[in-house]
Amino acid sequence: MPKVAQQSLFFRGIYEYQDPSGSILCARVPFEGLADLYQGTAVIVRPNQGVLVVHRGQITDFLGPGTHLLTSENLPILTKIKNVKFGFQSPVRTELYFFSASQFTARRWGTSHPAVVEISGSSIPVRAFGQYNIQISNPKRFFLKLMGSRTAFSITDIEELVQGAIIQNLPIALKGVAHLSELSTRQPMIARELSDLVGDSLGVYGIRLEDLQLLSVLPSKEILSAMDASAAMQLIGDNREYLLYKAASTLESLNAGGSSSGAKGDPMHMMMGLMLGRNLFAGVDNRPKPEKIPAGVSSTKLCQCGSSNASDFKFCPKCGKELL
Repeated sequence: MPKVAQQSLFFRGIYEYQDPSGSILCARVPFEGLADLYQGTAVIVRPNQGVLVVHRGQITDFLGPGTHLLTSENLPILTKIKNVKFGFQSPVRTELYFFSASQFTARRWGTSHPAVVEISGSSIPVRAFGQYNIQISNPKRFFLKLMGSRTAFSITDIEELVQGAIIQNLPIALKGVAHLSELSTRQPMIARELSDLVGDSLGVYGIRLEDLQLLSVLPSKEILSAMDASAAMQLIGDNREYLLYKAASTLESLNAGGSSSGAKGDPMHMMMGLMLGRNLFAGVDNRPKPEKIPAGVSSTKLCQCGSSNASDFKFCPKCGKELL
């Protein structure tokens, strides 16, 4: 919040700015009107602040941390412009812009939509998110490029600019990834490359990007499912057994979630399962095979269960039925 003490003939006023929220990058003091600077007017600049003095739209001087009692010596450019030879006996109307020199930490970023990148010669949709620290590095450049005629500029006003720069440079930073399996192992390298690219983009606004972190970078859900299926197939080793496993897992999940989703007993799902099973077992003869005739036996009796028995057997030793 800006603080301006009332001025009089003997007291020339104090200008300072406090930000309890910790979210303001730059603020004009006072918010409305102009600051009247006299000989002896005090401007209090805290250790994490800096002040730009602007007169008629032109940046004249910069004040660092400390308590400044204004004279023609500590405002040389303004003194020269106004041609003040004997100090500020009459007020000079200016604008004071207080800048924060602190780092704004743990600002989050992420892809609202998948970014399409080239990996292994294919276009892969990728989602990523992380966080970064940001700081004003050049107050004059920040004022000229972003501040304009605003009375205040907060960290939320600049987050979209940083987010756009990160998303724009993400595909370029991912060019060094040769295979999808390298996305996790090369995250530190990708983060450094992305930080350099985004830092160059934001430098023209007088902003320095610090410690950009890439917490996660993953392809789309469909590609992840395909990668899981490929890994499972390699572990099982047999395509038919893998398909049987998938069919059983699907039916089990349908039965488990049937009471809530209404899928239990769905004729369509049942028919798909039966068709899958029939295709898997196509060409496989599951009928009982006749037993081999023991050596030395000339004639046999065939039981209804399909087993062959010696002619002198009255009952089938396999099923117990009477042999005719």
